[in-house]
Amino acid sequence: MEKGKFGIKLAFYAIAAFALAMIGNFTALLLVAGVAILVEKDEWASRQTIQALCLYAFPSLISIVFRVLGFVDWLSWSSNSLIYGVYRGWSRFESVVGYAADIVVYVFAFIAIVKVAKGKEAGIPLADKFANWVYGKVVAKPVYVQEPVQQAQQPVQPVQQAAPAADVCKNCGAPLNGAAFCTKCGTPANK
Repeated sequence: MEKGKFGIKLAFYAIAAFALAMIGNFTALLLVAGVAILVEKDEWASRQTIQALCLYAFPSLISIVFRVLGFVDWLSWSSNSLIYGVYRGWSRFESVVGYAADIVVYVFAFIAIVKVAKGKEAGIPLADKFANWVYGKVVAKPVYVQEPVQQAQQPVQPVQQAAPAADVCKNCGAPLNGAAFCTKCGTPANK
């Protein structure tokens, strides 16, 4: 693993950033990201810390969406039990989504810590694309070339030899069917 200007392994910055995103310490996360981006100037470590910042921001974005949709908050003042019930249901839904966002952060941060400890990309969905965009890095999508389908070659049919001429009457062409004389004209069959 490569070391930075301070003699610290570059993976430390990424691991620390994801751990701080998991804990929710924005100030320390911003400090670690600033050191990786501005002081170390290592592209890999910087992209990983940007992904950690994006991961930290995810629950905040969810919260902002619910604040924008917070038109339901005025329902809490209603004395009508139905309207108050709608407000309570909305509040519970908001809480469940908030907890789910926190769990997503924990899971992705843990997976990212394991990956960056091995020197690999964290690969946080959407955050990795944003980090690559910040650094102008274009990640080529794999191109899958489909092999042309081979036509199953038909086995060569042996040429069938013409069936031996059936016993037919020389005079009228009627089938003899193994008889000694033609049943149609009475001509003897010559074998």
